[in-house]
Amino acid sequence: MDGYGVTLSNLVPLTVIKGAGHEFVPLPNGENATLADFYSIRTKTESPAHFTSGFYKIEAGPQRPAHYTFEEAKYVLSGQIDILDEATGVTHHLVPGDFAFFHVGTKVKFSTKSQGFAFYAVTRPVRTPHPNLQGREEKAKL
Repeated sequence: MDGYGVTLSNLVPLTVIKGAGHEFVPLPNGENATLADFYSIRTKTESPAHFTSGFYKIEAGPQRPAHYTFEEAKYVLSGQIDILDEATGVTHHLVPGDFAFFHVGTKVKFSTKSQGFAFYAVTRPVRTPHPNLQGREEKAKL
């Protein structure tokens, strides 16, 4: 048993998604933004919930409104993503290395003057399965 109360008999292997890069996230025809969920689980914590992660991609075009009914953490990887917080009226200009947390009840509008790409983790089930990552999942065998 290790210092965390874990024994070899109850270890669970990690899951790896190979090639989960921005080049695999196409924008739908006629759209300037998209979500690309790539992995989701039902957690095994005290209060089970869904935990999903993926990528957000946006290019110049109309603002994209979002009203959150779940929590989300977003980390900008490239470009710039502008987020108008409707609660405060402040527009935040996120660049690589910036992080934003969206609470239940947050209402925003996303935009960019060029393009932006971010990783996100949310407490909801998969909405938009990532079509280009099928077959890239690696699971170790114990």
